[in-house]
Amino acid sequence: MILVSQAPSPLPDDGDDIIASTRHALAHGFTLISLPPALMALDEVHASLAEVPIHPTLEPAIWIGTIPDESIYRAVHDQLRARNIQLLNTPDEHLDVFEFDRAYPRIADLTAPSVVIEDPDQLAEAVQQVGLPAFIKGALLSRKHSGWRACVADTLDDARVIAHKLLRQRYLSRGRVIVRALLPLRRFTVPASEFPVGREYRVFLLRGEPLAHGYYWPYPGDWAALTPAEEHDLLTLARAAAARFTTPLVSLDIGQLEDLSWKVIETGDPQFSGLSFIDPRLLWRRLAERLA
Repeated sequence: MILVSQAPSPLPDDGDDIIASTRHALAHGFTLISLPPALMALDEVHASLAEVPIHPTLEPAIWIGTIPDESIYRAVHDQLRARNIQLLNTPDEHLDVFEFDRAYPRIADLTAPSVVIEDPDQLAEAVQQVGLPAFIKGALLSRKHSGWRACVADTLDDARVIAHKLLRQRYLSRGRVIVRALLPLRRFTVPASEFPVGREYRVFLLRGEPLAHGYYWPYPGDWAALTPAEEHDLLTLARAAAARFTTPLVSLDIGQLEDLSWKVIETGDPQFSGLSFIDPRLLWRRLAERLA
């Protein structure tokens, strides 16, 4: 089992999710291949992997790092494959879960109605389809870190402002904007957050079966604890959604609505998804057991 990590070397005593995952993966028997923490150019891929030997048998690998450009992911995948090392998610499988416009057709009935646009001139029709207020995000990420008004449009003019900003940030949008019906999530106001937090949970799955899950927001309260019945419903939906993909390693963000039902909020690739409140010890122990 191989871990391709962008954690700094040597590992500091404390740090971010990449460092935590790297530490626990190594403790559970993964062999480390290091990539630069800031991997931006194709020549860096070749230089970083040039000394990796060819393995006698095919070895499964997981990459833990920052979100790469599509070309970088393909280059890392191809360089490793030439050395008999196989990332669990191929480039196409990675994109199928990480770019929401690719994921949406598979899970349309499990998530909020959504319309994909590439030009602000398409906004009026998109808003007409999903209604107002609408949640607007990039194909990869939203601007939730900037607060409610950076994501939620009450008017068409609001939608234009948000969409223009997303299209100027390729890291978030990759040239596509998703206009979504605003789900009636159970929400709670937290003084430390400019965005109202919901009962949202992140689930990591391997080949359709949950590995670990945890509360999504970094501001947990009494509302974050799941009852056994809620946990069952959450994981049942996670399994149903993951079954729609051929991607082996899948991240799902799932939220509870005001009527206590559940909807998929986002899909993703755990290789580049934050841990939220997922326990890295449990996650990497189960990954090691299932890949052995």
